[in-house]
Amino acid sequence: MVTRDQIAASLAGVGVKPGEHLFVHTSLRSIGTLDGGPDALVDALVKAVGSDGTVAMPAYNPSRSAPAVPFDPLTTPSAMGALAELFRQRKGTRRSAHPSHSICATGKRAEEFLADHHRNGAFGVDSPLDRLARAGGWVLLIGVNHTSSSIVHVGEARAGVQKFWWDDDPPAVVKVKLPEGRTIDVPLDVSFSCSMAFNAVENPLREKRKMIDLNIGDALSYLIRGQDVIDTVVEMTRTRPDALFCTRAGCRPCRMGRSARSAGGR
Repeated sequence: MVTRDQIAASLAGVGVKPGEHLFVHTSLRSIGTLDGGPDALVDALVKAVGSDGTVAMPAYNPSRSAPAVPFDPLTTPSAMGALAELFRQRKGTRRSAHPSHSICATGKRAEEFLADHHRNGAFGVDSPLDRLARAGGWVLLIGVNHTSSSIVHVGEARAGVQKFWWDDDPPAVVKVKLPEGRTIDVPLDVSFSCSMAFNAVENPLREKRKMIDLNIGDALSYLIRGQDVIDTVVEMTRTRPDALFCTRAGCRPCRMGRSARSAGGR
């Protein structure tokens, strides 16, 4: 059995202190048997950062087409699995209003980080993950690697990496119900879907001693300051602009992105 206190102690042991902020990607099954179930993991994360800290997780609904009903941050289920849904429904959790890549958060700065997400792109400049990183927040990868790390996309945005849609048609427009009851139209973000090459950030981060290895139960996990990931991506794309594009023939966003870089002389 993996307990809440064991997880909190593991985080404290690698430098996570009360008052800090965590964005967490998790493979729940990799942890092993949790004493208290998924709630125990969330309790441990909240305990680690204390009442002045913030815990955030993805609550994505990835889509290339507009759903039949408006996206409602208060009621639309997340497509990210049992832990994401449990966290979304916990008392005190807030959710951003981005239709395909919303973020859930709880804690002192949750509302500040999540505000106006629909205006700033899924992972654009001043999006929730960008704000969390600028506040000194950590990214915690539990049982997953950088191919699951959304904050790499923020680094791409900061670096000005050009993105392309999956299909020839323009991105769909989704109706989003805001908390005050008003419904607005929000276009889906282009690309921001392919992350198959994102493990390229690991060696540069390790060379700079910016990655911390730890175990959460049975799960090999990684802790990195969000801003370190963003800065590393910006540095990588200056010297090798296609470093984070995959080479799969069927991936239009990466293929088009590489072609655009070549045409631009970079």
